[in-house]
Amino acid sequence: MSNEELSRDEKLVRAVQEKYHNMLEQGVDPYEWAYAWRSEINRGGFKAVDFLMREIVDTGKCVGCAACVTICPTDVFDYKDERPVDTRNDACVFCELCADVCPVLRPLDKDLNALLGFKKPVLDEGFGPYNYAVIARSKDQEVLKRGQDGGVTSALLVHALDKGTIKGAVLGDVLPENPQVGVQKLATTPEEILACSGSRYTYSPNTVALIEAMRKDIRPIAVVGVPCQVDGIRQQQYSSIRLEVAKWYQKNVTLVIGLFCSESFTHEHIKYIAETLNVEPKDIVNVNVKGKVIINLRDGREIIMKLKDFHQFARPACLYCLDYSAEHADIGVGGIGLDGWTLVAVRTEAGHKAFQAAVDDGLFEIVPVETEPRAKELLIKLCDIKRNKPLPALMPTLQERIKMGNTNPKTLYKDYNPTNGGKASK
Repeated sequence: MSNEELSRDEKLVRAVQEKYHNMLEQGVDPYEWAYAWRSEINRGGFKAVDFLMREIVDTGKCVGCAACVTICPTDVFDYKDERPVDTRNDACVFCELCADVCPVLRPLDKDLNALLGFKKPVLDEGFGPYNYAVIARSKDQEVLKRGQDGGVTSALLVHALDKGTIKGAVLGDVLPENPQVGVQKLATTPEEILACSGSRYTYSPNTVALIEAMRKDIRPIAVVGVPCQVDGIRQQQYSSIRLEVAKWYQKNVTLVIGLFCSESFTHEHIKYIAETLNVEPKDIVNVNVKGKVIINLRDGREIIMKLKDFHQFARPACLYCLDYSAEHADIGVGGIGLDGWTLVAVRTEAGHKAFQAAVDDGLFEIVPVETEPRAKELLIKLCDIKRNKPLPALMPTLQERIKMGNTNPKTLYKDYNPTNGGKASK
């Protein structure tokens, strides 16, 4: 199709794409990349949904954070198979929010840390800005039994709900027929929060539940998510495009708890476990990773499997996340090799207020983080692995990775040799 035959909308989209790619190729400061689309705002905007789909979704770079889905003021997107679908493409009103909140298109804005209100003094020892860290677990045996590791997240949320500092929490739940497949949940009672306790190693689209929270006007709310989802939330809250939907997130998402995460597994790992152990998926009660894969079955058995056998199921999209410890959350939490305890990194004033309120009410057993030095060392090591990569916009697409013969997010930049024709080293 000749340039004369292109619609005005298509010409604008292509112009933004060209501007964006020129910036990438010319080594422009990454914090300036957003100018590629923000420069169009005062000229009436452009159809950013097409730009986003072509650059991120169609290339396999979408991490599935759902920020574009939940920020869209005109309901352009559905969310299917861990990615947005522009089902109602013609509903786009050229607001550009979907592009501006995408954590893969660009790094978070430079001024974000100042806006988040990190508690002073701010430390950074390799796992993001924080004020203090402890190792904790819930004193409530029911919470401890149902929660992952120390049950800290569940206990914090139930406490905040009981005290009225939140009215709901965005979490991950599971399918009744397959308790290892995550689904989003807006929890508004202690019982609903506890029902969501525990972790899944498939990708759970927690933040999709923000749509329900906004529609029902349930606020203030807490959000629990993995690092890519935390970054999406922060992009929504502090987007430079100040439409009402962005303002709603800034005002009403008052606590963000980030889950430490290397990568998720694809759903095929559930089938692999079930077939290997000769059980039904519904009988896999819990999966935990501690340098090995620990599987708890409904009949009470605990089975240990080798972690290396699960590398084949690493979710390819997780390559494009550079954050292990949810550095922009109010509180970061993870088991990090601990047995029945949670490492808690309190980062912001909001995080401190929520955690300290629970501590004051005697909810937790707490020991200094120095009592488990290996946990902190492992945390820093895993953060280094994820940080030591190019920005996602400069990484190969999924299609290019398939040609290279390596879609594993953990090993691509260990094995990838750019002087070897883009192939994985042997």
